Amino acid sequence: MPTAAPPLGRLSATSGPKAEQRFSSLAQKAWLTRKISVLLPTAGLDQELLVAKLQQQRHHYVLEDVPLESLGEPSFVAALEERQIACLSRGARGLDSGDVLALWPSPPRLGAALSTCSFQRLGLEEPLPGAGKLEQKFLPCGQRHVFVDLPVSKTRAKRAAKLAQVPRSRWQELVEPLQETASFMAYCGKEADAPYDFAPLKSATSSIQCMEVPIQCRGISLGADARRPGFQQLVEPWRWSDAKGGLGNAFGRACEDFLDWVGALHLGLPYEEAGDLWEATEDTAISEEVMLWTMGESLMGPRQIAHALQVCQSTLGPDAAGWFLLSVWGAEDGPISHHGGAHSFDLTGACHAHLLQVSGKSLLLEAANALHSNA
Repeated sequence: MPTAAPPLGRLSATSGPKAEQRFSSLAQKAWLTRKISVLLPTAGLDQELLVAKLQQQRHHYVLEDVPLESLGEPSFVAALEERQIACLSRGARGLDSGDVLALWPSPPRLGAALSTCSFQRLGLEEPLPGAGKLEQKFLPCGQRHVFVDLPVSKTRAKRAAKLAQVPRSRWQELVEPLQETASFMAYCGKEADAPYDFAPLKSATSSIQCMEVPIQCRGISLGADARRPGFQQLVEPWRWSDAKGGLGNAFGRACEDFLDWVGALHLGLPYEEAGDLWEATEDTAISEEVMLWTMGESLMGPRQIAHALQVCQSTLGPDAAGWFLLSVWGAEDGPISHHGGAHSFDLTGACHAHLLQVSGKSLLLEAANALHSNA
């Protein structure tokens, strides 16, 4: 019998109290987030104050022509943890477009998606968690997902002490003979009063730029600019139960309708109100003023996501009346997913998650492409 073709992407839904718990767990590993957005009604709110509250991370950095060896400098590795720094390589990336490097702080680690040539040249061997689960037929030929811990190991430190030498990490020893550089986007999850200078990475060839994270905010009249689907139907999946008591296919299609609506709203495109979600929308005349706040395109991480969630929930008030939608998009070609496992770029979609809360009830939708794994 012919084997079934692997899915080109995945969409999962979690409802009830577990939705918020799962979103918070996901946020803790979302080191390579490129965009965050919030959609909520503005009636009775100080919109200017809310916009100011939502943003915690103020800056991102562009690191040009950084010596690869310097990524293992002990002072920089210490800063990774202390300031919660994450980096993602810049330049030619994506399908068949070269190697992708990333650094994250917990624990201080470098992960990479490497071509066969780079894999053999660098000598990294430890596979990233989940690397064996990726569909090989979708990967660029020979691509490997590997990692190396950046701190100097205890064994290397003891050996260097006996020889009265400066201890060096495995990463530094591997890349020192190459004398190569790379460029990165970076951010500090814990920002100080003054931007971090990335002094350990500076060299005669490198340049460091500190830039403000792009913020956009616009008002939308739901009912005039776009019609709002029935959120209550989505956060109450029991409404979609089939004759056997399980969730029918209609609920899955309704979730896909909802994501299509969100995408059209972000792009300012007209949306055809057809499908299971719109058939189930009971109130066809919902009209309200909403705010669409977007942070990115840039690089952000767990602290900003958790902060945005806290602001959204506090905005609703203790009675939890009202609604909000918090969305995050991961870097499509980052070597790790927002679930902490190996990840790669393909043409079957991005990795994103959407938490919808309505009157205290929650729904979490997670979308991922075919080259996405959990830790």
